[in-house]
Amino acid sequence: MSEQAPSIADFLARIAFLEATVSARDITIAERDEQLRRERAEAALRIQRLQLQIDRFNRRAFGRSSEKLGQMHLELEDLETDLAVNEADAELPIVADTDKVRVLPVRKLNPDLPRKRIVREPSCACCPGCGGDLRAMGQDSEEMLDLVAQAWQVMETIRPKYSCRTCDKIIQAPAPAKPIARGKLSYAALAHIMMAKWGYHLPFYRVC
Repeated sequence: MSEQAPSIADFLARIAFLEATVSARDITIAERDEQLRRERAEAALRIQRLQLQIDRFNRRAFGRSSEKLGQMHLELEDLETDLAVNEADAELPIVADTDKVRVLPVRKLNPDLPRKRIVREPSCACCPGCGGDLRAMGQDSEEMLDLVAQAWQVMETIRPKYSCRTCDKIIQAPAPAKPIARGKLSYAALAHIMMAKWGYHLPFYRVC
């Protein structure tokens, strides 16, 4: 028994379905573009407002002693960075891929500061899964600004990575806890800054 050929009604229904799908996608893309344009406009307006405030503070400031001026400059830089990221995202195609993670920019600390290296090895010298031997395969390095006896130093924590020769399992010591997520200040440095600012009422430019 031969298979019946699709009828004209089936073709028309298929065409209508495809047109509806394309139309819904176009609407979604247009809404997303409109939201991005609105966010960019709001960010640009806020940047202009902050720039005007900075100009006003510049006229009132006396040298480097203005804390508000430094804070305004930092906030302006963050807003300009966010605006640039939004513009870059707007130019990228819409791809639903949850496996890709955006790599955030890492701010480097002053390389002239003295450094203290801390190596955190895994708690076991063999693979906890199968007991196999481990081989080095790299390491993760992270820096925090620490305060020791009123002297700043960079405390670098190194966590070597090992892989099991038997089952290829990756072994690494856990990252140490931080007072602020993704922050660059240790507990001692943060306590010093908080005490100097709110305990001794020192401006930020005199804390360091």
